[in-house]
Amino acid sequence: MLNRIPWLRRLLPPSPTLNTGRLLRDVLEQLPPTSHAVLDLGCGERRLQGAVRCDIVIAPPGIRADAARLPFKSRTFDLVLVTAVLEHVPHPSRVVREIHRILRPGGLLYVEVPFLEGFHDDPDDFQRFTFRGLDILLRRFEITRREVCAGPNSALNWILREYPGAWFRSRNLALLAKFVAGWITAPIKYLDYLMASRPGAVRIAAGIGVIARRRRDG
Repeated sequence: MLNRIPWLRRLLPPSPTLNTGRLLRDVLEQLPPTSHAVLDLGCGERRLQGAVRCDIVIAPPGIRADAARLPFKSRTFDLVLVTAVLEHVPHPSRVVREIHRILRPGGLLYVEVPFLEGFHDDPDDFQRFTFRGLDILLRRFEITRREVCAGPNSALNWILREYPGAWFRSRNLALLAKFVAGWITAPIKYLDYLMASRPGAVRIAAGIGVIARRRRDG
């Protein structure tokens, strides 16, 4: 309800997730969109100067398309960004197949996906991922770097803000409980500045990311 009234959006609790990752910044420094062909697939409201924006629902400028059937020629892009997208598609392998097609040999793919995050249907939510799962999904690529981009405290924050609402049968009471919990628990995620890079963080991380290279002979 608050989302529908612009000035009331300021009352919404902050995101439960804190992204402490470095890979996205690093890959954009390596292949800046102002001088390379970069596709921001499933970009949402993000606007990277020079990048081609593409999403299933998008405000101009941008290209509206299904990620499993992209309207681009083969071997078009140097870099494809896919952040918080693959959990929202029913068949991630089809999307990855299309990305492989439109990437130039040697081109890079940045993927960011959730592991222990709550259900978020935007517009739907189908799956979660581990590094081992990404190894299989991206088997036609060479994964060169990997990281925990949203750590255990972000995962804990998701649970703590959703937990109170789960007690109520009334939708309105559940939303109110989640609203209050969202504000009370918000500071917890900032502990990920200290914890996300610890070795054990991967076992209970909220989100993970990888950089993968399209093989030149694949």
